[in-house]
Amino acid sequence: MLDLSRKLTDELVLGDDVYPMKISFNKVLKVIELINDDEIDEIYKPYLALQIFTDVDFTQALTPEEATGIFKMVFEEHIRLIPARDTAPVLDLAGNPIKSKIRSRSQSETSARLFSLKYDAEYIYSSFMQAYGIDLIDSQNSLHWKKFNALLNGLPSDTKFSEVIKIRAYKPQKGDSKKYRESMKELKKEYALPKDFDY
Repeated sequence: MLDLSRKLTDELVLGDDVYPMKISFNKVLKVIELINDDEIDEIYKPYLALQIFTDVDFTQALTPEEATGIFKMVFEEHIRLIPARDTAPVLDLAGNPIKSKIRSRSQSETSARLFSLKYDAEYIYSSFMQAYGIDLIDSQNSLHWKKFNALLNGLPSDTKFSEVIKIRAYKPQKGDSKKYRESMKELKKEYALPKDFDY
């Protein structure tokens, strides 16, 4: 959550050492992609994630258990996925987000998934340009993840991303004409997300 009373200062403190972290939206997306990559050994994922945020290689300094615990702490304290239209980490029994996929909502809510940061990237990009004049490609490594979330959740209803969300969320209402229902059915097909997507 964005706290307007505080500056966005992200640091990883390990004993006497302080490592500045860059929690920009593109780095978070890269980490989420990393977590969901089945071709990367689970043991390396927390090390790689920490390196993405700090530019420091911790493979010699931390045990796998320490790296996992620290990554979990960083994820909980600094990232927290989008609440309103959220994607949330699926945790194992130890509360470890890197042992399983990060998915949009829970498995039981598959049909309720309304957006994907990956598959809706073009809609998000164009909507940020339209609403805020922000070029997300040019803003990589500078736009903080929490700011990105706040702006995403605040997109006006006339942006493409918001329109797509409305289409996906549509449920027939009493009084809707047959023509309108058919039109919305076609639009829902056109803008449907893949059945299985990571984020």
